[in-house]
Amino acid sequence: MFLWILIVHFFGLILPGPDFFLVSSYALRDGIKNALKASLGVSLAMSVWIILSILGLSAIFHQFPFLQTILSSFGAFYLLYLACGIYKNTKMGNLKVQKTHISAFLSGMITNLSNPKVIFYFASVFASFDFTQMRWMLIVLIFVLFLETIIYFSLVSLLFSKSFMVRIYQNNIKLVDYLSAFIFFTFAMFILSGNLMAIIN
Repeated sequence: MFLWILIVHFFGLILPGPDFFLVSSYALRDGIKNALKASLGVSLAMSVWIILSILGLSAIFHQFPFLQTILSSFGAFYLLYLACGIYKNTKMGNLKVQKTHISAFLSGMITNLSNPKVIFYFASVFASFDFTQMRWMLIVLIFVLFLETIIYFSLVSLLFSKSFMVRIYQNNIKLVDYLSAFIFFTFAMFILSGNLMAIIN
């Protein structure tokens, strides 16, 4: 059971998403320290989704979909804020990301929490397992999944903070930054359009 869940979670992690692009952006622009802080934020937020999915929050979201809409919309606007910051910096030709009042750790948490659909993913993964007789196993599983997440994003931080990656970034700064801004913008609009369709329907 453990191995199956770890494998599924690993393949879920390696699919590029806003978490990956946020951590790699911090690594390229600010160095490994802030990238690791963002990685910790992402990992803790993902652990929250894991715990809440086990507790049955997916059923609450199903019963009260406006709660999911509010939470995901908040995260989407934050992704738009990041996209605008990156775009503005690129036009000014700055390497360093524009300073904000939000720390790398909080950025990681908010970016991951902006996708409440993650809770349905984890709920489906855990649906076929009964933890009522093995609560200790549940605690171990949450810890192992947290460890797997932070190890993966720490490796992403390490890779993208390497000098050769920074050189590649510096040589293609406008292309990479415009692409990053576009990806954050696209994710945000995808979330907001989905929420709008849910409200209309």
